[in-house]
Amino acid sequence: MLSMNNTIKRPEFKEKFVELSQDVFKGSTLSSTFWDNYLILPVNATCITQLIQSKSEESLLDLQPNLSGLFLACLEKLECITTSSMSEKTRQKNAVIILTIVIRNLFSKKRLSHFNIISILTGLDKAETLFSKLVKSIQLHIEQSDLRSTVLQLALVLSAGSDNVNQNGLNGYFMTNDMSVTLFKVLAEKDVDENDIRDIVMLLGMLSNYNKYESRNPYLSYLTKCKQTKPFETMIDMYTSTLTSLRGRYIQLNDDEETLSKSLVTYMSRCPSAQTALLLPLYDLINTNPFFIHTLVNTCTKLDVEYKDDPQSKVTLITSLFSFASYLFQNNRTDRTNIYSRLILTIFLRLTEEISIMNYIAKEGSTANVRLCRQRSPLLPLIKFSRSLFCIILDNMLLFIKHNVRKKLDLLSYNKHKIRLDYHWIELWPTLTSVLHFNALRLEDLQSRPEFNEYLGSFISVFNMCVTYGETFLSDTKSYDSLYYEIIRATQDFIKLSEYVNRSITTKSRGDRSPTITFNEFYNIQLICNHFKPALDEWQAAKNIKFPSPEQVMAIINENYATLELKPMDKLDSYVAFNEIPAEMGFFRQVLRVAVIDYLEYYTWSIS
Repeated sequence: MLSMNNTIKRPEFKEKFVELSQDVFKGSTLSSTFWDNYLILPVNATCITQLIQSKSEESLLDLQPNLSGLFLACLEKLECITTSSMSEKTRQKNAVIILTIVIRNLFSKKRLSHFNIISILTGLDKAETLFSKLVKSIQLHIEQSDLRSTVLQLALVLSAGSDNVNQNGLNGYFMTNDMSVTLFKVLAEKDVDENDIRDIVMLLGMLSNYNKYESRNPYLSYLTKCKQTKPFETMIDMYTSTLTSLRGRYIQLNDDEETLSKSLVTYMSRCPSAQTALLLPLYDLINTNPFFIHTLVNTCTKLDVEYKDDPQSKVTLITSLFSFASYLFQNNRTDRTNIYSRLILTIFLRLTEEISIMNYIAKEGSTANVRLCRQRSPLLPLIKFSRSLFCIILDNMLLFIKHNVRKKLDLLSYNKHKIRLDYHWIELWPTLTSVLHFNALRLEDLQSRPEFNEYLGSFISVFNMCVTYGETFLSDTKSYDSLYYEIIRATQDFIKLSEYVNRSITTKSRGDRSPTITFNEFYNIQLICNHFKPALDEWQAAKNIKFPSPEQVMAIINENYATLELKPMDKLDSYVAFNEIPAEMGFFRQVLRVAVIDYLEYYTWSIS
């Protein structure tokens, strides 16, 4: 007789999908009806992920018969575009999901190359035929709404590979089976889900950047030459809402009025969210397609008219980009956010190089009330009325400068902003001289960096341009006087940097072709310091005042300005337009890698 204390252990329940998946990954011999039975079952993503991750790369190569059988079964379901029965529709959807999980997890195995993965799924001899069929099936399903979202996920995973698009040979099948027309056709449709729009734009961004410097890329060619208004309007609407949402994440964590606690700083480090990756295709559109710029200006102009009586509610792609940028610049604390900050600065630069954009911003109707970040000190003045977008651009430049001066100064990012716009300059001068002081203070570290001389030349030219042309664009004499005041205050920093330049010229080797900054570029700055210093000393002695106030110093500047004779400076207003090739190629390869890792992050979580 059994003891009452003994309990009968029931067999552990194992769902059918898990049981059959284990058969696949054990290398079991599978029946002819196996795949139909397998694909009808609800997919357990965790199960497939665990089975692949538990196997060594060598074991997965040994499973080629079963895994290639799985690939063929899934491909067969995808090729049936018109499926009537519910059971076949279920199998078709499950086939897409399973393929997505398997491919993503195979690419996560460090020692599996894309050749290994091709060998596992199709065999090298059949790869061209089968992967071309897969891409064509993906294209046909993207045209239809039923499986579009799921198939787009598969396409993104297939293109991303191990998150290094350029080294993923599977993208070659996307190049030979160009889907550009299909993707733009969907963007031109009405009522397309916004998540699908984002996925399509990101897929375009990934494919158009695939080895674009090494060979002709059909996606980049189409992106560059496209002149279709509706797809671009769809993209512009998507970017406007996405950028607003990205900014909202920062505001949700800290509504600009509260003290930033340590826990909030931790959360802030996770911002911006993964959709920031969409900045890469936005840059490509702005940089390469004049018709996109034309559509952007027209869209913004229409919104200006629509919100003429309620300008506070107006949100455009441009204003949402400017607003989001301010939050990114103030919370730029990681390599990842630094890459996105530099990308946005490049987008700003390309926008300001476009005459049609500048003409639009110059219009009175384009003024807007743009929310700018006030989460960290020092804060910009709180302005709650509409003003010129030129002012918003400069506010963003000020935020970037104020919040990104640190030990390892990103000289390449600082080289990007050419501050040449009318503005309340009195806010700008002390910010610029604080950067100047930082350069002088950290000169020993900075001077060894190859880009420092070029950066310093650009930086000093900002002072020279304001000194030389200030009378033509500064709205009042106070702004001009405050410029001279800040220059005089920074005399010792200018002297230190000019002495460095003088030394570097005399010690430069004959073969050194690095950009040159000449001692001549400090001439007018030193002239200002030497001109006003004696007058200031004389006034202090006469008044017996040791520490004059800023107002008193500016009064002396105003009195003695008439006798100042500056030397004419050539080429101050010359400007070399931005060119991605060759200088920025390395940076944009890096952007592509970061953007793909970010965008695929959500899908990796959802399919694991």
